Amino acid sequence: MAAALPAEGESAWEDKRRRILDGAATVFSSRGYSKGTTKEIAAQLDLSQPSIYHYVGAKADLLREIALQVDRDMTTALHDGLAAGSDPVTQLRAIITRFTYAVIANHLTFAVYRSEQRWLEPAVAEEVQLHEREFVATVRDVVEKIQALGQLPDAPSSVLTFAILNMVSESHRWYHQDGSLDPASVADAYCKLIGLPPESAD
Repeated sequence: MAAALPAEGESAWEDKRRRILDGAATVFSSRGYSKGTTKEIAAQLDLSQPSIYHYVGAKADLLREIALQVDRDMTTALHDGLAAGSDPVTQLRAIITRFTYAVIANHLTFAVYRSEQRWLEPAVAEEVQLHEREFVATVRDVVEKIQALGQLPDAPSSVLTFAILNMVSESHRWYHQDGSLDPASVADAYCKLIGLPPESAD
């Protein structure tokens, strides 16, 4: 298990933990969770195996923390999006934008969560899946409000919601950091694809 309290500054501690989780995501995405090892992760990061255990924990802890990071990214994108304004169009555009940024910035953690979640401890899987269902339900509510305004296609709200969220969550499969598109451009393209009205000039 990871140490209960950091022995260094909290920011440095969290930076090191995030670096380790990114390294674990790199190994798990290329080798798979079942074949990837903490030895490979340590080598990837030029760290010792004891450092992995000190900052995060064993292999199962690494996967759990990757899943919880995805959970936090989704929840933050949702809360920030809803706080962007009272207008549902503004909220949905903000949710799409913030979720796109999260998926692109942390593409390997999203990729590993999607492909390796079957290895998660049941309690962790249930927690993340519960929050994911709440995320979908909240976005669907926003979608229905926009549909009531006649500003989104007249289609089943469940289908439209899943189309929007799957479109964003699959960004990790094709986005390249050295490409010509930045995350804001990708999010704007997604909004245009579903016919979301442009941002107000006000």
